[in-house]
Formats: sequence, C-alpha cells, structure tokens
Amino acid sequence: MDSNFTSSQPPEANPAFFNYKDWRAGFILIVLRVACVLGAALILFNWETTPPNDRILFIGIYSAILLLTLLPVPYLARASLLLVIIYIVGANSILGWGPWLDGSIFFITCAALASLLFDRHVDLFILTASVLTTIVIAVLQQSGIYQLPPHGLPAITPADWFAYILDFSVPAAILIIAITQFKEAFVRVVGQMQDTLQSFSAERSALQEKVSERTEELNSQTAQFRTSASVARFVAEIQDIPSLIEIVTRLISDQFGYYHAGFYILDEQKKTAFLQAASSQIGKQLIGQGFRVEPDRRNVMNQVIQQNRPILSTDVEDANFVREPNFPLTRSRMILPLAVRGDVIGMLDLHSDQPKAFTPQDAEILKTLSDLIAISYDNMRLINETKNLANQLELSTSFQAQKTWAKFTSRHKPAYQYTPAGVRPIFAFDKQSAAEGMRVPLTLYGKKIGTINLIRKGAVTEWSERERALVEKIAHQVALALENSRLVDEAQKSSLRDQMIANISTRVRETLDVESVIRTAATELRRVFDLKEAEITIGTNQAEVLPGKKPASSIRSK
Repeated sequence: MDSNFTSSQPPEANPAFFNYKDWRAGFILIVLRVACVLGAALILFNWETTPPNDRILFIGIYSAILLLTLLPVPYLARASLLLVIIYIVGANSILGWGPWLDGSIFFITCAALASLLFDRHVDLFILTASVLTTIVIAVLQQSGIYQLPPHGLPAITPADWFAYILDFSVPAAILIIAITQFKEAFVRVVGQMQDTLQSFSAERSALQEKVSERTEELNSQTAQFRTSASVARFVAEIQDIPSLIEIVTRLISDQFGYYHAGFYILDEQKKTAFLQAASSQIGKQLIGQGFRVEPDRRNVMNQVIQQNRPILSTDVEDANFVREPNFPLTRSRMILPLAVRGDVIGMLDLHSDQPKAFTPQDAEILKTLSDLIAISYDNMRLINETKNLANQLELSTSFQAQKTWAKFTSRHKPAYQYTPAGVRPIFAFDKQSAAEGMRVPLTLYGKKIGTINLIRKGAVTEWSERERALVEKIAHQVALALENSRLVDEAQKSSLRDQMIANISTRVRETLDVESVIRTAATELRRVFDLKEAEITIGTNQAEVLPGKKPASSIRSK
C-alpha cells in the first residue's frame, strides 16, 4: 500500500492537511540528530575498548550520519543511506561477535525503520537481507572458512545460530506486520478525515457563497428600501394628483434604474386602463396619443387587475414573455397593482433592459411602495372631492343665507342707531353720515347681510388699520350672533307650529263621530288663525256634482 497521503489541495491551502512525506522527512532528521549526539557519546565512551579497524568504521559511519544530517540530501537518498548504515553496523556486530552481541537489534531497527519510511516491499527486503546475511556468516563460521575473533566465549553451534536468527527475525516480522497494519488503519483514518475536511471545506465554500449572495441580496434590498423610503417621502409631500403621478414615475425610473415606468389609472367600470404618466420619451408620446389598455384576458395587465398581484416576466427562460412593439428594449418587466382596500384603481408598469432584473423580493418591496402610492392617490382624490363638496355646500349655504336674510329684513326694522339718547330704529339712511364714518360689512357665509357704520366724536375722523381689523372681528361676531338669533327664532316658531298641530290633532281625535271631528277641526282652524269664517267640505264641490248625485255636505264655523 502506498503510504503517501495526498489531497486535492496543496498543504499550504489546507492547514489541517496531513502529509506523510513531510512527516517522514522530519522523522529522519530527528533520528539523524539523535544518532549524531548518541553516536559521538558512544564513540568517545568505547574508544579505548574498540579495535582500530572498528574505530575507522565507526568514525566513517558517524561522518556519513553527520553529512546526512547537515547537507540538503533528498529524502530517498537520506532514508536509503540511513538503512544501509544501520545494516552495516548490525552486520559488523555479527562478524565481530557472532550470535553473542547486539547485532540483531540493529537488524530489527533497520526492518522497523524500513517499514515506517518505505513501502512494504522495502521492509521485507531488509528483513530477508538481514536473515540471509546472518545465515551466510553462520555457514561460513561453521564451515571454518571464517573465524570469529577470540573473545573467550563458548563455541558456537548451529543451534545457536538458528536461535539467534529466530530471536531477531520473529520480532522484526511482528513489528513489520504491526507497523503495516497501523499504516493501513492510519491511511484509512486519515483518508476519512481528509474526506471529512474536504466535505467541510466544500460546505464552507458553499456557505460562504450563500452568505455572499445573501449579503448582496440584503445590500440590494437595503438599497431598495432606502430608495422606497425616499420615494415615499416625496409622495407624502405632494398635494395634487397630476404632480403625484408625474413625480412617482420619474423617481421610480431614476432611483431604481428602469428605463421606462408607466402610471395607469382605471376607469369607473374598472376595465380600461389609461396611461397617465410615463418616464420615457416613448411613453410620453403614447400619452399624447391617448394610449389605453382595453379588456383582454390574454393581456398581462388585465391579469394584474383581476388577480390583484404583481406579475414578473423576462425574456430568459420565460415562455409567456410578450415583447411589446412600443418598448423593444424591454428584457424584464414587472407590473404592480395600485390597490386601495383590496380595490385595484391602477397599475405601475416597470420595464428594464436587463435580463432577470426583477426578483420576488423586489416585487414585495415595490408592492409596499405601490400600495402607499395608491393610498396617497386615493386620499388626494377624496380630499379633492371633499373640497368640491365643501365649496358647493358653502355656495349653497351662502346663497340660502342671503335669501333668508333678504326675506328676514323685509319683515323687520331695516337699521338701528346708537345716539346719546339711546338706541332707536331708523328708516332712512343719511348718505352724508355714511360717507363720513367707517363702514364695515356684516358678512355671513361670504354674503353681505348688513353694515356697521361708525362716526367718531370731535375733529378726528381717521381710523387706523388696527381699529378697522378690530371692528371687522366684532362685525363677524355680530353676524354670527344675528344668525344664531334668527335660527333660535325660527326654531321657536317651528316648535309653536308643531305644538299647535299636536293640539288640533289631539282635539280632533277625542271623538269618533265624523260630524264632530269636522266641527272641531273647523273651530280650531278659525281660532288659531283668527279667521272670520272656516269651512270644511266633505266630498266633491257643488259644481262637480254629477246628475243624479247629491251634493257634498259641509260644515261652517263662524
């Protein structure tokens, strides 16, 4: 199995990435540095007891280890030379001491390092080479071809060599198997971890993209809200309908970046939509031509009217998109209903020359703005109607007041004058005194019902503006007081009439006899109106009596 763990991303791009090659390179450096320190100490400690030939060998090996540690040697060369050095030390130990010293430890170490630093084939090769080397030395020694240096140790038998080979080959094989299984499990775990990290990385990237998209959407919506608020502020300040529709179409087109915005108003039957305002030059030309949208189920505008909801369309992936001849540049379109209390009164037709320029979120924001525009339009319409009704009522009231006071003054004293002797009525106007004094009209509901004429004492006859304003306010209060007095007088008279009618009705209903009822009615009428005579006739007049018919009966009260 390949022990090189890789990833689709370089280690620099992923901090959590585990690279086995880097680990092995670092591990070899650590081993070499430890070997440099311990090797120097061992050479110095065993210098006296080490044979001259071994001293040269150990110094050469130490120099090789030092060079491998300090020089920038490639990994493969460094690892191979390290294994070769360990193998040579182990073989030298066996050549010098046979099965009685620690040569097997170096073979075991060499096999274990080969398993860690290389693939499985290398560690098996090292183990096989170690076993074969030991077997060759054993055969040569047993056959007498090679003699071990004398160390005063017992004679070596084939059983000793066999036991020696088993002593290092079995642990080495066990270590190789254990390390191999560990590497396989480690590879699997690391692979799973890397897959998980890649999955997390992909999800994080997707989440970042979503966050970025959502941030852009929020920024766009925030800008649209800000623009809508600005347009709404202008709408709230407008006081007349023509200015409202003109400013709304211009602001929406400029602020939102649409090349055409049209404002449609429905007729009284809620069927035909008339173009009232437009932001584009083509739209303004259509207004001059009296452009309208007639009732048609296939027309998207009529669908907006019937369904009372925004409709979006685009020329990209939209089979229902209809390109209008008047607006050939349109690639996206949104039509918003202008509704008040669920009743559609018009539409906002927005055109963009960009594909997919409108989204459902845009529709929600602009729907709120269109509702505000519709409410403002309807409020202005109601205010204008109320003003017209108020003007009509004021004219009617003014005319009625003038007519009533003309009739009232014909039955009462025309004027009153204050003199040192008191207040007296006058029946003829003095034109000279009227010309000398200050005349202030008594005005009621915009109509003149009288005049106040004031003349100063002494030689000073001029009146200041402040005094005139004060007199005018007094005149206004006098006119109101006169009107209230007249209304009270009429109410009292109406009350007396109602009481008289109620009395007559009560007396008439006191009896059930027809003749008594008629007599009572005639008597009461003569008494109430102070008449000379009152006659009540039942039936037709004498002149209308047909031949053969009796004349109508009558009762007269004198």
